[in-house]
Amino acid sequence: MALLAKVFIGALLGLIISTTGVGGGVLILPVLIWLFGMDTLTAVATANLMSMLMKISSTGVHFRLGNIPLKRSLIILSIMLPSTLIASYGITLLANIDAWHQYVQLSINILIVLAIALSLFIFCTQLFHPAALVSDASTKTITPTTRFILPGIAAGITIGATGVGGGVVMLPILTKYAGMNIKQAIGTSVFVTMLLSGASALAYGQGGYTDLHLAVILSLGSILSIPLAKYLLKNVSERAFQLITFIFILCSAMTMLYRLLISH
Repeated sequence: MALLAKVFIGALLGLIISTTGVGGGVLILPVLIWLFGMDTLTAVATANLMSMLMKISSTGVHFRLGNIPLKRSLIILSIMLPSTLIASYGITLLANIDAWHQYVQLSINILIVLAIALSLFIFCTQLFHPAALVSDASTKTITPTTRFILPGIAAGITIGATGVGGGVVMLPILTKYAGMNIKQAIGTSVFVTMLLSGASALAYGQGGYTDLHLAVILSLGSILSIPLAKYLLKNVSERAFQLITFIFILCSAMTMLYRLLISH
């Protein structure tokens, strides 16, 4: 594929990640698998690195817009980081055993589909039951951090094992268990998953699974989308962001489920 085409794909992915929080496993994985012909494990490894690189600039945008409550974000990070590292290193070790490699690939595909299905269920609940939406965090009592521990650990494992992170895992649990509105949830998910993806990418990189060259090209392309992303974040309503996020997750769910069915 031509360099210009790769840069354009990177810009489009960067725009979606910045404005919706959806990223690594949801959009990047299908792109790497279908457009670049990667196997699942290599795609997960490369997606984690891309997710980290792309979200550096996006995190800066959300900080300037005030969408990241720093103290709560760091608490959430401390809950999720250990399980992310355990899952990443565990997958790498198992994949290096020839007898287990095929089962690791299958398990990752199944986990991706399950994570997307769970996210769709939560988003459907929020979209069609408006009372469940957290539209204004300033009018609600701050949700106790203890409510986030178990969902956070489960999300950390999913991110480390599959690369599925931002919109599919983080957004629903941040709105449901951390009491954030959608823009805070997007900003926090971008910031936290940037660091989690970096930690996971380090683990996969040591196993030699990451396509560093492609990850850097696509990530550089994502920088081109920053001005448009900033404009949309300032001018688009929270409800519109939820609907857009739901559509992206639904499309990704159908794509990954189709791959799982035809592969096995």
